[in-house]
Amino acid sequence: MKNENMTIIDVSEFPDPVSEAFLFMPLEEEEQMDIYTEYVQLGTSVPAGTKLETGYYCRNEMEDGELCDGTIEITQIELPKQIRWTCRRCGDMGALVNYEETIWDKSHLGDDEKDRFLEQFFADIEGEDYGEDDHFYGFGDNESGPLDDFEYYLNPYDPDGQQSGGPTSAEIREMLECNWLQPDSPIYLKGDLPKEEVEQSFFFYNARRFLLILNYDETFQLTRMGNLKRKVVRRLLEEMRWPDNYIENIRSYKNGKLDETDIWLLHGIRVLLTLSGLVQEDDENSTIRFNDDLEYLLEDKHAGELYRRLFSTYFKDMNLGYLGSTFEFPHLQHSVPFISYQLKKYAREWISVEELMHDILLFSVKLELQFSEEGSTEIEFDLLYEDLFAALKRFSLLDTRTTSSNGDLYNADYPDMVRVTSLYNKFVRV
Repeated sequence: MKNENMTIIDVSEFPDPVSEAFLFMPLEEEEQMDIYTEYVQLGTSVPAGTKLETGYYCRNEMEDGELCDGTIEITQIELPKQIRWTCRRCGDMGALVNYEETIWDKSHLGDDEKDRFLEQFFADIEGEDYGEDDHFYGFGDNESGPLDDFEYYLNPYDPDGQQSGGPTSAEIREMLECNWLQPDSPIYLKGDLPKEEVEQSFFFYNARRFLLILNYDETFQLTRMGNLKRKVVRRLLEEMRWPDNYIENIRSYKNGKLDETDIWLLHGIRVLLTLSGLVQEDDENSTIRFNDDLEYLLEDKHAGELYRRLFSTYFKDMNLGYLGSTFEFPHLQHSVPFISYQLKKYAREWISVEELMHDILLFSVKLELQFSEEGSTEIEFDLLYEDLFAALKRFSLLDTRTTSSNGDLYNADYPDMVRVTSLYNKFVRV
């Protein structure tokens, strides 16, 4: 409503972010609500009367049809209890009321927690124009990940872990932000596994064969399109191992010689090796070569370290959908450390995927999968298998099987039972 020239917004009328009303809000209303709730978070993180520039620009439309783009400033006042905003350029103003004790109210936090929130908020928003990015699906900065803007989605129904007996929201966040290559991390990936253990992995075996051949040849020539030449492709096909009937199925619809892009798993391994810094590209000479600084990783005694590097790169840096669904699910990717923790807890023995999904997926991931392609439970499972379970299986960390009970709920093409392998238990320490 309008009060003279001031817009009054009642925050108590905003839908809860885990409610159906919020999920089906029109996009424009949701974006406006996000702005107002961040005004509340900012205003309640500083002492009353403090003027604070939000980092947002005014979206008020001027007479010439252009947006104002002035700087928005907020202040919390005590009598009456309001958070007021003002544009320093056009004078547009408003007030937020009835925000006390909502999930956005940060007045109950200690000074250190408020300072950390403000520091993180302005680090995230600096230089950004609100509305250009979808914060729910964006990764944000490399350190905090996509959950930073939607912390409430982390574990809304059991923040203290009392119902599930599982980790608290704080412990989950610690997992998501940890460096899992450090021994003192909540999730630690061991790098000292023997070669005979890790070469069970499809990814490891083929990546290592690729590197050994490349290191021996010194360079691989590329086509003008930047792909491996067919002679190299043919040689790699013979040296690597492939899933049953994988190459035969490709040849059934591809006549003539095979290119790198025909064999997507081969292409994916090359991408993985490039992202992990093991393969370097020379655009000037249209070649790729092995990174000599990492040659020690080809030694048998460092096989476990190579395996760990490949795994960490795949799940941290490479879009999980690249060799899977082709979609991008940043919340799923960011939550892999939590999923690793839960798999070790719940999937030691065979467990149905239907049951497991409730335990390993954070609320934000469930939303992300649910609303992809107007997702149903069946589609959620398909995406989860293609982007997560299939990759874990290629690292020999997950066993899968299809049972006679795999009925209408899931696509019969996908297994409905999973369990972690002995290699998983040796590799992942929680």
